[in-house]
Amino acid sequence: MSSPLDPAAVVAALPGASRVVVVPRTASTSTDLATGARTDPAAWPDGSVLVADHQAAGRGRAGRTWETPPGTALTVSVLLRPTAGADRLGWVPLLTGLAVVRAVNETAGVRAAVKWPNDVLVPAPDGAVLEGWGAWRKVAGVLAEVVVPDGAPAGSPPAVVVGVGVNVAQAAEDLPVPSAASLRGVGADVDRTTLLGVLVRHLLALDDRWRAGDPSLGAEVGAVCATLGAAVSVDLPGGRVLTGTAAGLADDGALVVVDAAGRRHEVHAGDVRHVRAAGAQGPGPGAGRG
Repeated sequence: MSSPLDPAAVVAALPGASRVVVVPRTASTSTDLATGARTDPAAWPDGSVLVADHQAAGRGRAGRTWETPPGTALTVSVLLRPTAGADRLGWVPLLTGLAVVRAVNETAGVRAAVKWPNDVLVPAPDGAVLEGWGAWRKVAGVLAEVVVPDGAPAGSPPAVVVGVGVNVAQAAEDLPVPSAASLRGVGADVDRTTLLGVLVRHLLALDDRWRAGDPSLGAEVGAVCATLGAAVSVDLPGGRVLTGTAAGLADDGALVVVDAAGRRHEVHAGDVRHVRAAGAQGPGPGAGRG
């Protein structure tokens, strides 16, 4: 188990954040931050960060919850107030995933990749292939949530709370599923505060570029996306399953899937399984927007 987070050290590691709050324990940093942004938006400006030393009921996609042993994970949520329209907010989890990839590369020396839309992967420590994941394992998850302040007039720009959970120091027996891994499990001992500082620095820099309309961001996400180029099976809302090849990213961040008949589909939500992935050789072909 890692040492408890030192609030003063966390604040010092986040000079670009507008507000930093460190709590010893909470159910969910994203729930807490979303509640604050909704009920007292003035107290939570753009670029606010809430980090917990231990999170007891982290939230994932489709209402899933999870908990890690104390001191073994990085659990943080960041409040962003983007100027982009609602149709562009699909980029937020992808850019956050890119920030996590860069932070893991920089602090752990581990080559990571994004699995569309909100997972970060590392090569399996034993190289074993797992159905739906290939030779990759999930080391981090991202969840973005749109928040509208109470009483805000119609058309008011929303805030986005983006939560990140990184498996830092869990032992193999403490991981919830075979598809998960920790940085320690792949041979990297990383200080959580250092990882947090680098992650938030990259996220805020990417967010600034996105708001400025930087056209190169799609290609940068695509270059680290292990999903692109893979044969995929997507569980869509409503129970439908789409199979095909992940060919690129649309202008709004949707996953472009081309089926066996050559039809092009834009997937905005769904659980993606890699039916035939490139294994641990690297992410997809670097495709950007498709």
